[in-house]
Amino acid sequence: MKVSISSNPAQSRQVRQQLANPDESLTYELGKAVQELPPLYTRLLAGTISVMVFGTIAWAYFSRVDEVAVAQGELIPFAQVRPVRSLGGGTIQQVYAREGKSVKKGDVLLDVEPEKTKVIDADIARLEKSSKLIQDDLNRLEAERSGNGSAGTAIQDEFLNARLKAFDEQKAGAEAEANQQVAAIGEARTRLSRLEENLINAQENLKNARKNLENANEQERGLRTLLTDRAVPRLEYIRAKDNVTNAEDKVVSAQDKVVSTQKELAGQLDRIRQSEQGYQAAKSKADGLASQRQSEILTTLTKRKEEIASMKGQLDQSRKQRELSKITAPVDGTVYSVKATRGPVQQGEELLSILPKGEEVVLEVKVLNRDIGFIQAGQRVKVKMATFPFQEFGIVEGTVMKVSPNAIVEKDQNGQSQGPVFPTRIQLNKQAIDVNGKKVELTPGMSASGEIVTRKKSVLTFLIEPVTRRFSEAFQVR
Repeated sequence: MKVSISSNPAQSRQVRQQLANPDESLTYELGKAVQELPPLYTRLLAGTISVMVFGTIAWAYFSRVDEVAVAQGELIPFAQVRPVRSLGGGTIQQVYAREGKSVKKGDVLLDVEPEKTKVIDADIARLEKSSKLIQDDLNRLEAERSGNGSAGTAIQDEFLNARLKAFDEQKAGAEAEANQQVAAIGEARTRLSRLEENLINAQENLKNARKNLENANEQERGLRTLLTDRAVPRLEYIRAKDNVTNAEDKVVSAQDKVVSTQKELAGQLDRIRQSEQGYQAAKSKADGLASQRQSEILTTLTKRKEEIASMKGQLDQSRKQRELSKITAPVDGTVYSVKATRGPVQQGEELLSILPKGEEVVLEVKVLNRDIGFIQAGQRVKVKMATFPFQEFGIVEGTVMKVSPNAIVEKDQNGQSQGPVFPTRIQLNKQAIDVNGKKVELTPGMSASGEIVTRKKSVLTFLIEPVTRRFSEAFQVR
């Protein structure tokens, strides 16, 4: 039902009485209120709405948010974990270690009843002997590095002297080779000087030969004129022609001499360059022998120190196992990958692993095939730990370290194939979470999700992108 809106109060009451429907009455009142607004208020209302609309659009256009690729994964050790193995056969009585548990050096991990005490004693004797040999070798290497003439034992002193003698011989050989090249350069330069003198003489001889040829030609032409007038004997003219021929031969010979001397000169210059290169190579070799030797000594020292550290750890563990029949932690760290169970155990069998204290953990995620094209090293990552809800404990910032170029096939928690995924390692900016004022270390095995920031997009793009995608697909599907 349509009614006209009047400003007369009597007519308004009459119209309201005619509008029995509440909705029609509300529409009437609203239209009347709008008509009764002053023109200035109407324009202000329209302007305010326009400013809000355009301001919202501008904010959505200029505001940037992160576009992320979400990948699931778990924390893994960044460095190699230290395995704990059984030094002898026996029976595991009790397993105290649990995955994720922090342990200190000397903490009891397992109770093992040795199968044969003699085996443990033999291992201890072997380890002690090996440790002594390595320590003697370390003393000899330190003496060799510092230039000390004694390594502590007769055998090592003999070995040290042999090494020093071999180095001196090698250095003397390199210096002799350099001196030989210097002598060769000197001889080559002396010969070069002679060749330069020979070239000057050959060029002078060529010049004289050409001048003699010119004189002989001039004499032959003069005698030819006189011979026509029968003013000279024919024999004298023949001698003049012979002189021309001889002069031409001498010119050719002089030219050949100049060319051959120039070739010898060029060859001698090449030999000098080769000798100079040989000298530089020999000199570099002689100069680098000392630094190369020090580098080799330091490398060997580092390797032997690692060996003796590992050997001492095994020796301490064997002694304690012999005395207490217990396997203890060789270093401070976190228990990782417990494989031991109660029952028989073989010699050399790996029982568990320990992540040394201070070693970092990284997040390894599986990036889906659809996202891998946007992932590269150095990108920022927001890591959300499954154990610690990010709404309460926040996120852990990280950076993409390495993206595997090879895909693997993984299954999700429901056993369904995710298709090809790419293992990607993320370095974490912190290794602990603050929980109620206490630092809780992140340990291997914790699951987490990584939101890799691939680029910045405007809010407006996020809003209109689904519409444009649907619009584009509408003209492509059948």
